[in-house]
Amino acid sequence: MPVKSVGFAIGNLRAKENRMLKNSDMARFASAGSLEELAGLLAEKGIGTGEGGDIPELLSAETRSLWEYLYDCAPDISVFEPFLLENDFHNLKTVLKGVLCGREYERLLIYPAGIDTKIIEKAVCEKRFELLDDFMKTAAERAYRILLKTGDSQLSDCIADAAQMTAQLKRADEIKKPLVLKLARASVFYGNIKAALRAARAGKGRGFLEECLTETGIVSKKALTGAALAGEKALLDLLASAKELGGGLAAEEYKRSAGNFERFVDNYLLKTASESRYVTIGDEPLVGYMIAKQAEIKNLRIIYSGVKTGQPEEKIRERLRELNG
Repeated sequence: MPVKSVGFAIGNLRAKENRMLKNSDMARFASAGSLEELAGLLAEKGIGTGEGGDIPELLSAETRSLWEYLYDCAPDISVFEPFLLENDFHNLKTVLKGVLCGREYERLLIYPAGIDTKIIEKAVCEKRFELLDDFMKTAAERAYRILLKTGDSQLSDCIADAAQMTAQLKRADEIKKPLVLKLARASVFYGNIKAALRAARAGKGRGFLEECLTETGIVSKKALTGAALAGEKALLDLLASAKELGGGLAAEEYKRSAGNFERFVDNYLLKTASESRYVTIGDEPLVGYMIAKQAEIKNLRIIYSGVKTGQPEEKIRERLRELNG
């Protein structure tokens, strides 16, 4: 039965935070010479079953454990809803492509999810989009029609992504938690910047941009569309104007590489989430822990991929997100 006491939840959380991995742990993992050695190092930290373990399954289990803990501990799970929308819309895109392209997709679905995946499957298979929540049904039907008629999976995905970001901002605003809204605004802003940059590089027109961009609450959709049509330089100039979100630094990182830009955005969200440490009464520390734990798991996936493909240690470490601690 979920714990209803915020005080108990925070006290329990502090003990778990002390057991989280540190940057020094990640550096040690990145130095592993083989997957067997990596599995052993993870086991020493209490992650996995030791030598020969299936690391991808191990990391999936870590994600499941994270959400089980959050659901058991949180007095109010609604604080996680803006973030779970990412799973819901990922599942929508997965089902759409799976059904319309005749591909197996069940293993690609992500849990937990706010919307039962069976409902998404029924809506798509039977073209009964009214079964879906209001924030998803219109985008789902439009994405379906685009994919069916044109096979344009990029545009179909963009329609779903735009609906996701709009829903995230709306839900975060409804929750009335300043830190949750701050995180959602940053995530949605950078999500739009990424979409605009991809469209600019591909030379997409206004119609495409109208479908894939949303209002961010930072810069207007009109301004973002105009900048994307003018090219990458105009977009980076617009990005640099968003000083409250570290836009200038983000623009400089993008000029270095797209990978550096992605890392900067993740690190910015991690830094923002770390503000939850200063909240003594409230659900925000649980949200901060969720984002920090997800970054930890993302780093482990990066390390696994790097070790598996024989990348040099320094290259692996360059891609890692900066953990708190």
